[in-house]
Amino acid sequence: MEQNRRDFIRSAAFLGAAAVAGRSSAQPKPAPKAAAAIRIAHCGDPQFGFGQEGGKNAYKYDLARFERLIKSVNRERPDLVFLAGDMTHVAHDVTRDWPRLLTLFKSPVLATPGNHDLGIPLLGRRLARYRGVFGYDYKSMKVGKWRFISGNTMYWHKTEEVEEKRKYEEWLAAELAKAKAAHEPVILCGHIPPFVSNAGEKDGYENYPKAGRAARLKMYLDHGVHYFLSGHTHRLIVRAHKGMTILNPETTSRNFDQLPYGYRMMTLRDDGYGWDFIRV
Repeated sequence: MEQNRRDFIRSAAFLGAAAVAGRSSAQPKPAPKAAAAIRIAHCGDPQFGFGQEGGKNAYKYDLARFERLIKSVNRERPDLVFLAGDMTHVAHDVTRDWPRLLTLFKSPVLATPGNHDLGIPLLGRRLARYRGVFGYDYKSMKVGKWRFISGNTMYWHKTEEVEEKRKYEEWLAAELAKAKAAHEPVILCGHIPPFVSNAGEKDGYENYPKAGRAARLKMYLDHGVHYFLSGHTHRLIVRAHKGMTILNPETTSRNFDQLPYGYRMMTLRDDGYGWDFIRV
């Protein structure tokens, strides 16, 4: 009888273990670990000399405010700093302080030129001067799972540099194609946004020329562009176009909507993004 009891216990233990094993094998696999959030300091037009403080000394006031921005950004330690163009109000001033300022950031910096840097029409001598300071006028880099493509939106306007424009268009198409092939989500960065209110709006100072705008927007969407980070408007604007979010932040020079001076800290997560204002 004792033998029968021990046999029963062993049988029950075996069946219980088998049942547990059966339940375990039927369980879904753990979800993949979410990618770590990344943070981008989105800095609108520094445009030293355009501010309303200091009168003839506006450059000095704007520079001091931007130096406070650098200290703030360094405390935040983002994964990337994006400078949205118009580095100075007068193009030749770009050589005054920017070589020094760029060395002060503790995070990687990605920049794009603006109309006050290169002019409309885009002039070759200004392009050369800007490249001499920043080293490039368009650039691509990977941060986390994201592909950041900083373009030169000034090529979409009038330019004397036809060959440079051709090279840029080929480069941009190739970068978007590589990102798509690698299944990399894309963030485009450029000074002038594609549009302000809607994709069909008339030509204006604040948007891409309408000729070619629809084709460029389609190219962006076809190649996995999720966000477009821009500057130029000196107004806080958030809008969407078929799943692509376009963002224009406050500046540290002059805000036409009278908002405080500062920048935006963008946090990219698997489930969306945050875009928080930091005052300076």
